[in-house]
Amino acid sequence: MSDIMIENQDDIVKQNIIAEGHDFENSSEQRLPTLMNQSSIPSPVLISEYNPTNTDLFLNTPVPKGITLECDVKIIKGWFGLHTLYNFYHSKTKQLLLQVRKQQCPGSHKFQLSKSETELDLVGTLESNFIGTEFILYSKGLSHKNTNDLQTLRQELAFIQYEYQILKTRRNLFKVFIPSLIEGQPYRVVPQDENTGLKIKRRFKNKRNDEYFEFQTQEPVWSSKLQSFILPFNSRVNSASIHNFLLNQLKEDDRLSKDIAIQFGKCDNKLLNIDIAYPFTPLQAFSIIISQLDNKLLV
Repeated sequence: MSDIMIENQDDIVKQNIIAEGHDFENSSEQRLPTLMNQSSIPSPVLISEYNPTNTDLFLNTPVPKGITLECDVKIIKGWFGLHTLYNFYHSKTKQLLLQVRKQQCPGSHKFQLSKSETELDLVGTLESNFIGTEFILYSKGLSHKNTNDLQTLRQELAFIQYEYQILKTRRNLFKVFIPSLIEGQPYRVVPQDENTGLKIKRRFKNKRNDEYFEFQTQEPVWSSKLQSFILPFNSRVNSASIHNFLLNQLKEDDRLSKDIAIQFGKCDNKLLNIDIAYPFTPLQAFSIIISQLDNKLLV
């Protein structure tokens, strides 16, 4: 994992990572929002046909291979941090893809994922445990606690797990588990009780790639020159933040793939960027961003 980052860091703008807090700052080597060597990184492949004309289908369709979907994130905070909204836009067309509304629930946090900014048009929900170390993304439908009808049960689309860090000595790291793809579409994971779902499947490594994909954030490398931890981002990320991350797939030998599946980070004082690649759907990727931005007790 560290070999990948060290190999690329001389060719890429250095990303400073703040160890504490959620503020942003630039080092003297981070002020240019461009690649130091643009030929070393392929530009995102954008196909005109891959546009959000049907929002519901677009949100639930995996990004095709060879394409990087570029999106923007806007955070709208309510009074005292309540009623926070997250708006996700398609960078090219500026179309609103998703609005996320946070709800306070006993013992957990719940996020409603809606296609509309003016009314509640749900495409899924994201639920977390009380301490904010585990998040589960569900499709529309009912929980197994509320129905026995298999036709109305909701699917599980992603499970996100953060490392416990009681002392908060370093940047929060996490893993993501999503259903594997069958003929280009996500494998149906429909929890029927507490002993089914991605949270359980992740314990069985022999099912990896057959029933689920596993991803992990890159661990930052210490730079003696900058006296800070760094990660190799491209020009879409050029401001430091504890929320910035790079997500790669774990291969069968437990090493990270060199291909970045999701890149998330700060561009300027008003803009957060997310770049999404195969095999994630936009809905899955957006839920990961929400989990990263949410307040956590032990992360």
